[in-house]
Amino acid sequence: MYKDFRIVKTQIYPLGVYFRHAGLHISAIHRKDHTDETAEFGIILYDQKHRGGVKIPFPEEYRVGSVYAMLLEGYQTREARYLFYCGDRTWQDPYCRKMECVSKYGTYKKVISRCMVQDAEYDWGMDRPLCIPYEHTILYALHVRGFTKHRSSGVEHKGVYAGIVEKIPYLKELGVTSVLLMPAYEFDEIQVQESSQSTLSMEQAAASYQLSEKLSVEEGNRAEREQPWKINYWGFRKGLYYCPKGAYAHDRDAVTAYKDMVRTLHQNGMEVLMQFYFPPEIMAVEMLDILKYWTMEYHIDGFHVLGVDLPIDMFAAEPLLSESKLLTTQQYSPPEADSAEQTRNVGWLSEGFLYDMRRILKGDDNMINQLIFHMRNNRPEAGIVNYIAKWEGFRLADLVSYDRKHNEANGEDNRDGTDYNVSWNCGVEGKSRKKQILQLRMRQMKNALALVFLAQGTPLIYSGDEFGNTQNGNNNPYCQDNDTAWIKWNQMEAGGELLAFTKRLIELRKNHPILHARTPLKGMDFLSYGYPDISFHGKEAWRPDTSPASRSLGIMYCGYYGEIDGCREDDFLYFGINLHWEAHSLGLPKLPKGKIWKLCLSTDSQEEPEMQTEEILQEITVPPRTIVIYTTKDCPVPEAAQRRRRNKKKQDRMG
Repeated sequence: MYKDFRIVKTQIYPLGVYFRHAGLHISAIHRKDHTDETAEFGIILYDQKHRGGVKIPFPEEYRVGSVYAMLLEGYQTREARYLFYCGDRTWQDPYCRKMECVSKYGTYKKVISRCMVQDAEYDWGMDRPLCIPYEHTILYALHVRGFTKHRSSGVEHKGVYAGIVEKIPYLKELGVTSVLLMPAYEFDEIQVQESSQSTLSMEQAAASYQLSEKLSVEEGNRAEREQPWKINYWGFRKGLYYCPKGAYAHDRDAVTAYKDMVRTLHQNGMEVLMQFYFPPEIMAVEMLDILKYWTMEYHIDGFHVLGVDLPIDMFAAEPLLSESKLLTTQQYSPPEADSAEQTRNVGWLSEGFLYDMRRILKGDDNMINQLIFHMRNNRPEAGIVNYIAKWEGFRLADLVSYDRKHNEANGEDNRDGTDYNVSWNCGVEGKSRKKQILQLRMRQMKNALALVFLAQGTPLIYSGDEFGNTQNGNNNPYCQDNDTAWIKWNQMEAGGELLAFTKRLIELRKNHPILHARTPLKGMDFLSYGYPDISFHGKEAWRPDTSPASRSLGIMYCGYYGEIDGCREDDFLYFGINLHWEAHSLGLPKLPKGKIWKLCLSTDSQEEPEMQTEEILQEITVPPRTIVIYTTKDCPVPEAAQRRRRNKKKQDRMG
């Protein structure tokens, strides 16, 4: 019997610490090894000022298997903090829902951050996940800290959830529908380097404690003295999966800050997706519980799960996640065709698109068939997510500026990061002032974005790529919490041409349903419109050149197969793709009567297309390394033809 409460038996599940009407429920998993078989296992409760702490052991008779549970009947100290202990070791509850924030990001923690009991209700109002279909989604990946931490970000709250909220007008203007956050659950951003040879000094690094059951305060202090440290900026590591990261909150209440961000993004029509890294020791059922928790508690719209042999089929079959986006690079076994409509929640991140499109962009041989495949690739049972640059590897600007990685600042002698970048520096390695080089790089970045946004499937871009943010050739900035990895918003002026082009691409995609069809295009005229839904062309219309030496292709979408607002037909669209270093002619298919081709967009120019004559184009010349986009417009019908049409209508009425 304790002074203010008494210990009674309670139910084993759910795991964690939370208040019930009768008191404080405590349930934890602990597997004792040979070093602590006889040691006492329990919880330490601290008061609000972190002084002292009372140890309360779990009664052994309340244990079932490796699960311990007890109820502190009458305990109602809502401000209490806690840690678990066994003998002399203490650790954090892996099932805690909230953490106290005792230090800033990347600084040495004098004490282990204590767990808190999440108790306050949050007013979500009418908010709920948005459930935007894959075919209507524009994915925008970002790092919570790096997105607004740079001094040029122009926000009041830099490097935190509130900074993303301040950037919502920018995201809306860009055309983003869904934000994908790199790890934003609670993780230890301090990591021990595997080698003592490091370019980082102890003053530049920091130290903390692993979020691990096996690391005590004493062990942490010893490791700090003996090992150099560096920042794990990306956060792809095991963590406290039920807590939002406290250092990403502008105040000490990360739970409320995170929910405010989600609610405000939802109010502006944007989804929130999260990345989770699960190491092999995390059980499948635990992963599923984590995803379900964030869906219910934080109204998250989807997840990108990373790890080895993840149970994607289990996630996809969970009823609670049936409308959530589940992104993965693993192969996915779809359900039977008759149930595919209800289970299209898995989105496959296409690494094949990334590498094939980079080869196409460079002008490699024998790639036209792969271009045709990726431009029309779509699956009825799963989303296809296309990207040409992401958080790992070169940024888009670096993809056209470097042939080799430049990761020396990571302190690993440039051995880290992939050597397989499929990049081309356009003639000069790194920065250049040559006008010709800069123009070519700009055109190549536009080409890359055009390939992403004009392909069927769901486009994904990484933050800053839309205006040419650079990492100066570092393709693995996992430890760079600085200008290298942060988004440098002061580069937007120089990248204004690229940003304007990106906005127009997104607008074009949204305005033309034929560019983001719900079902795969067949390449056939299956509705007898006189044109197939998608067709491919070469120097002569209807005759594409797919030979190994070919680097040019025409693609036409028949607007009759796409309806705008369900009431009027979409336009015909034609993409002239020439990624050869020489100009090439492409044949334009003949359009229905009363329609002519007009130039809509070109990667070779930063200007709006000039007014065109009413001539009927049959062939176009596409400049070197350029993509042009043509749409249709109505052609004035000659007076004689109008007179014949009126007479025919009159005869039809009389006859």
